[in-house]
Amino acid sequence: MRWSVGFLDEETKAALDAFPNDIRASFQRIVELIQEHGLERIREPYLKHLEGPLWEMRLKGRSGIARAVYVTATGMRIVVVHVFAKKDVEDTAQGNQSGPEKGKGGRMKTKFIPVEDSFKKWKKDPKYVAAYDALEAEFALASAMIKARADADMTQEQVAKAMGTTQAVVARLESGKVLPSTRTLERFAKATQTRLRISFAR
Repeated sequence: MRWSVGFLDEETKAALDAFPNDIRASFQRIVELIQEHGLERIREPYLKHLEGPLWEMRLKGRSGIARAVYVTATGMRIVVVHVFAKKDVEDTAQGNQSGPEKGKGGRMKTKFIPVEDSFKKWKKDPKYVAAYDALEAEFALASAMIKARADADMTQEQVAKAMGTTQAVVARLESGKVLPSTRTLERFAKATQTRLRISFAR
């Protein structure tokens, strides 16, 4: 059984719908990582704990940076309760304060709106599809490294220790946004007891 992701209400859904294509594409890619590997396996730079039950998805694109604050609910549900653009540290603090007000209470009486409803609508726009496809290489690398770590039943901290580095370095590797050297990939493979294979595809 995989995690289902949805919006708390129409207002939250509309807030994300209003963001540029690249931010929304980043959101969809992160959701797909969660659904493929499990929420417990995804950490920074894609997810980060805020306080109490609140976590955030960290969305990035050429147009800027945004955050999707979420809580977990019964039935393996992830409920996005607030979305905001991150412009500076003060904006983030203000956004985090407004998010909990929606997320408090434990019981959610509002309608759970599956994110797939938005994905279907977004993918009707060729410009959105282009933005989504542009993230393929980044998230393919991230997915492969997360899978290797998950199959080894290791945390980022444990992999870092085995590699002789820090958790922050492993998090950057799993972001898919850096191009690690073959030597670094070999060290990661050794730490996760896997073999490195490099291939080309059309």
